[in-house]
Amino acid sequence: MHLPSRTQRSRVCGIGIGPTPIFFLSVVLILIFYFTMSDRDQIPVPAEPPQDFHFNYTVLKGYFMQSEEDTDDTKFDFKKSNFGLIPREYKTDGHVKEQWKRFEAHVKNLNEKSKEGESVKVLWLGRHGQGWHNVAEAKYGTKAWDCYYSALDGADGITWADANLTPTGHDQALAVHALWEQQLPHGIPPPESYYVSPLTRTVETADLSFSALDLPADKPYKPFVKELLREALGVHTCDRRSTKSHIESTFPHLTFEPGFSEQDRLWEADYREPASARHYRLAQLLDDVFSSDGNVFLSFTSHSGAIASVLEVVGHRRFALETGGVIPVVVKAVKVHGERVKPPREPSEGPPVCDEPPEV
Repeated sequence: MHLPSRTQRSRVCGIGIGPTPIFFLSVVLILIFYFTMSDRDQIPVPAEPPQDFHFNYTVLKGYFMQSEEDTDDTKFDFKKSNFGLIPREYKTDGHVKEQWKRFEAHVKNLNEKSKEGESVKVLWLGRHGQGWHNVAEAKYGTKAWDCYYSALDGADGITWADANLTPTGHDQALAVHALWEQQLPHGIPPPESYYVSPLTRTVETADLSFSALDLPADKPYKPFVKELLREALGVHTCDRRSTKSHIESTFPHLTFEPGFSEQDRLWEADYREPASARHYRLAQLLDDVFSSDGNVFLSFTSHSGAIASVLEVVGHRRFALETGGVIPVVVKAVKVHGERVKPPREPSEGPPVCDEPPEV
């Protein structure tokens, strides 16, 4: 009987492999395991090209009522106050009479006179209209929603995974459309860029708000999807986006940023993004936009948490937005050398997920 010698080559899956390759294969597998596990300690944001700079942001007050400390955000209605524009004079007025046109000329002048590495932009921050997840939270209560129902795709005939707008949400977006339609003849500067979150309710909101407006030919509505513009990540299925192919087939008019993945790589079923990580993610978004977009008037259709983080990053006062609400902000950016400091990964935000609905 022939016995294999100690030096005979072993076989893996029918392929002859000697001891040295097996050693290196083991090392590779260990390294893959190590780096895969270490990714769990990182803040979940998509890979961005490394930047050796970031921006410091400042809110320029005196333009919109929402930026003033004495404005009560619980009572303020932007639809009854021209988006909150403060009537005033500017040094750049000349013979122009319309308030919006004077505002536009003034902001453009501020931007044109900015130093190298500085810019001034107007951010139109719009929250999506009411979605079915908002209805569900109101139905079950916030406590039960956070610990149980939010982790489901739906219940009791309601689906809220990547939630659609409700009829009320449609009406709220159309109310914003009506306000733009009313103000355009008075010279309101329309957005030059339209950024949208990839979640269904934000795309629906942006479409209803802007798509049928009589916009200037050189400033058409062309929504551009940004992954980082999303709501707080994780646990809640309403904040888990659909696949890219599904989004593309549902909204073929969208343009996606380079590198937008087919699957949702950011959402984790067992980890809810803390506020510090959300602030950092939205700061990255602003750094990207301010470094790549030379336009002055920008629209962002997003979510309450994401907009709250944008306001935090630019140094704006806290201002609660109702579903379908819009807040314009005049922002000055100053380029700073060095990467933005990344916060450490903190524990998951919110209560642990329950196995069954909590008792009321």
